[in-house]
Amino acid sequence: MNYKYLAFFLMLIGLTSCIKQESGQFQLEYDMPIELPADANPILTHKFELSMPSNFIQFLNANHLSLKDIKKIQPRSIKLTPVFDNAINYDIISEGRVSVYLQRDPNGILQIANIDFPVGNPAELFFLPGIADVKSIISEPEFVMRLLLNIKVTPGSVSDHHLTVQFDVFIN
Repeated sequence: MNYKYLAFFLMLIGLTSCIKQESGQFQLEYDMPIELPADANPILTHKFELSMPSNFIQFLNANHLSLKDIKKIQPRSIKLTPVFDNAINYDIISEGRVSVYLQRDPNGILQIANIDFPVGNPAELFFLPGIADVKSIISEPEFVMRLLLNIKVTPGSVSDHHLTVQFDVFIN
C-alpha cells in the first residue's frame, strides 16, 4: 500500500520539475570572438571583453515597437564554440562567467550566465543562463560583453572561438 503512495509522490515530483522555460516573443543574438592564447595560465582568470553595438533601435523599428512595449530582456542561450569546427576539448575549462555592462558604469555589471566544472568532453560549451533582466543595458546603443574563464591546464596552442549569446525579448 505504501508503494502506491511513493510511486504517486515520485510521479508528481517528476511532472512538476519539467516546467518549460518561458520564451520571449522575440530574440536578440550577439556574437563575440575569443582568442585563447597558447600560454594561458591555469592560475589566472582570463578576461575577454568586447564593446558591441546593441542595434536595439533597429530592432524596435523593424518590429514596430517602442521601448515602452518591452517588458524585459533575459538571457536565453549562451554557448562557446570553436571557429571553423576546429577540434577543441572544452574539458580544459574549470569555470566561466558571462556578464554585460555599460562602458560608463563598470560597477553595474550583470552576470547573465555561468558554468562550473563542465562535464564530459564537449565540442561546444553551453553556459547556464541566469534570470537577470538586462533591458537597461541592451536598450542602450552600445554595451560591453565580458567572459571570464578559468582553465585547468595550459592550452599549448592558440585557439579561436565564438561566444554566442541569445536574449529573449518579452513584450508587455
